[in-house]
Amino acid sequence: MVILITDCLLLEYFYTTDSRSTEEKLDAIWKDIVYFPIPESSYHPEKYTVTYVDSWMQSRTYGGDRVHEGCDIMATENIRGHYPVISISDGIVEQKGWLKLGGYRIGIRSPGGVYFYYAHLSDYAPNIEIGEKVKAGELLGFMGDTGYSEIEGTTGQFPVHLHLGIYLNTPEGEEKSYNPYPFLQKLEDDKLEFSYE
Repeated sequence: MVILITDCLLLEYFYTTDSRSTEEKLDAIWKDIVYFPIPESSYHPEKYTVTYVDSWMQSRTYGGDRVHEGCDIMATENIRGHYPVISISDGIVEQKGWLKLGGYRIGIRSPGGVYFYYAHLSDYAPNIEIGEKVKAGELLGFMGDTGYSEIEGTTGQFPVHLHLGIYLNTPEGEEKSYNPYPFLQKLEDDKLEFSYE
């Protein structure tokens, strides 16, 4: 799919400047989010569940002292490639591929300029490519345990989970992390159902 000129201009705007107030940026997140990123199993909703806590800005040490810029959604059944990960919002695929910390990841830029970062995937859904448009609820890939290595494809360094990050750009063009936890709490009642056993 070809990115329209208007999409390119929108992405360029959010890369270079975003002079909105913090309140306006938070409103953009609230307006763009539609679905919880892990749908319920229509076959076994009581078995294949997820848990999460507010871990934003907690200490992390892999790769040096740093803070956790997201929220980890943990699989109750530690099975990589089993839990589907869907897009929280409409948007454009901005990033895809391997990162040392995030493993296999996808970054989606929403219409309001919000960057949703989905990390530690086991694999990707077909036809998810950089520049493609996605719809809220569209399959992006599957929850995994990839990352924490320079070697692409490394697994098993931690339990299966999805790391979700939410970012918006500052007027200086730098990405600023926002806490996903309150947004996930709101979305928890808006779970889609997927057929997985």
